[in-house]
Amino acid sequence: MWDVLFGDSVPSVPLSSTGNVAPVQGSSLAPLAPPPLQGTSLGFGSAADANTLDEPVWATLKRDVLTIGRNLRSVLIPVNWDFQNHQAALHNWDLWGPLIFMLGLAITLSAGEKKPSDVFALVFTEVALGAVVLTINVILLGGSIVFFQSLCLIGYCLFPIVIAAIVCTLVKLSWVRTLVLVLCLGWASFATIPFIGKTVSSERRALAVYPVLLMYVSIGWLALVKS
Repeated sequence: MWDVLFGDSVPSVPLSSTGNVAPVQGSSLAPLAPPPLQGTSLGFGSAADANTLDEPVWATLKRDVLTIGRNLRSVLIPVNWDFQNHQAALHNWDLWGPLIFMLGLAITLSAGEKKPSDVFALVFTEVALGAVVLTINVILLGGSIVFFQSLCLIGYCLFPIVIAAIVCTLVKLSWVRTLVLVLCLGWASFATIPFIGKTVSSERRALAVYPVLLMYVSIGWLALVKS
């Protein structure tokens, strides 16, 4: 069961090498294939990783920032429903963007509360459980996804909920808060569909998105009742 949930998606440390390794005499090991070309955008995770062990820190930070921006663009404008590219994107997940949005949401919702640590922990727990439920649900529906892909997907699609939480914190008019929250919930759910679209069959797509929508509604409720 652990292999089904997590697969072989634990990130590995890139190797530093200047060329292909020659096969050892008497060994059945084949020479290593050349590293993939840089600049091929795959969506989540951006280009396939080449040799990054010896690159400057600023180059690494720049690449990570560009990756977050490219992935966030897929959530901001969820209208290009190219399911094949989004499926490739899921296989190149990253966790920097989800971490930033989860921290932003947790800090926003916990600000001014009587027990901010409880609210902060609740947000992280709910998102983690949502990723587990999404993973198991897709697998039971006959799809293929692992936990870190689900966490990446949910984390990036939290961006509209973060906006709703900020608005609910700053605005006291209940009808404005409700309207913004409903719009952002629809936005987040709509952005989730392309990434799940290729993991399950078309007739089961709504069943795969349904638990994610419930998680977004529960988090949105925390923002709506925030004093």
